[in-house]
Amino acid sequence: MNALETLLDSVLADPIGPARAAGNAIAYVGADIPAELLLASGRFACHLPWNADQATPVADRWLESSFAPWARSMLEDWAAGKFDFLERVIFSRGDDSAQRLYYYVCELQRRREIGGPEPLIFDISRIRRETSIQRTIAAVRRLAERLDISDDQLREGIDAANRRRRLFAAIEARRGAPASLYERIARASLFADIDEALATASLPDGEVENRVVLAGSVPPDERLHLAVEAAGWTVTGEASDRSLTRFGPEINGDYADAADAIGAHAHEFLPGARSFADRAASLIDAAHRTRAGAVILWLIEEDEGIAWNVPAQRAALKAEGIPSLIMSRRRWDASDGAGEEIAIFLEELDA
Repeated sequence: MNALETLLDSVLADPIGPARAAGNAIAYVGADIPAELLLASGRFACHLPWNADQATPVADRWLESSFAPWARSMLEDWAAGKFDFLERVIFSRGDDSAQRLYYYVCELQRRREIGGPEPLIFDISRIRRETSIQRTIAAVRRLAERLDISDDQLREGIDAANRRRRLFAAIEARRGAPASLYERIARASLFADIDEALATASLPDGEVENRVVLAGSVPPDERLHLAVEAAGWTVTGEASDRSLTRFGPEINGDYADAADAIGAHAHEFLPGARSFADRAASLIDAAHRTRAGAVILWLIEEDEGIAWNVPAQRAALKAEGIPSLIMSRRRWDASDGAGEEIAIFLEELDA
């Protein structure tokens, strides 16, 4: 086991551990919280962790069935006091479960059912019109004010986020097998700053055959990647909200106001269920860019927002002649036979 794999094992074994050790930490929930703000805050920042195999008897008393399973895991840990050391947690309004979890946490704290850090909301707006852009810019300014982030720090945050984008793009461009390693890298990067280790790591490269894109809902971990690998294929790209491409393109250095630049970029490019991006076109682009021979579109029961894109995605894949496995209304922990279905699909392509 090399140094990078040891680091990944350590981070993923205790995802909240690096924040606990750092002190003065904040956390966030949602793929569309601007990295520039988090990096500019001067605090350790991480995504709240989740556990797909965790029982959630306490959270189940409060959350309806429409909540994403990861929200149950987070609230279970919140109620147990595991996040008490955090200063604040920022929730995105761009994700239905994230924004509803924010309101439930606020109410449960008001009723003294739970304690924990101060919840904040990032009021991102995604409609393609000028008022939505200005609303998102205003949300950036409000959050920067709450976190005592100056304009100069926002500029430094943009530079830091751009450096991370370049690093992740370089890794994506040369990724090889096994794909589960890259899923672990993307997931660990949510909980710890592993940039230096990645920049010096010797990652697998070389030509990969039997290439597939995994799209749709975000899997809880590498279990779907491992199912693909067991069938002799490799995930060479993920079209989901927590991939290494989640930060979007770089913010151009030619901007007059840092908050304006961050807000406009978040409105246009960041992922999220409420994004108005053409998901069918994005999926085809990912398949062509990674030279994939097949696409697996996997959606959990609770991801109702992105499910509306499936008909257009199915039609686009058919028009391009790209074999696909459409798996909708699935269990988040993949305990419904997802691995077996993936194996059958890929093995039939090999036949």
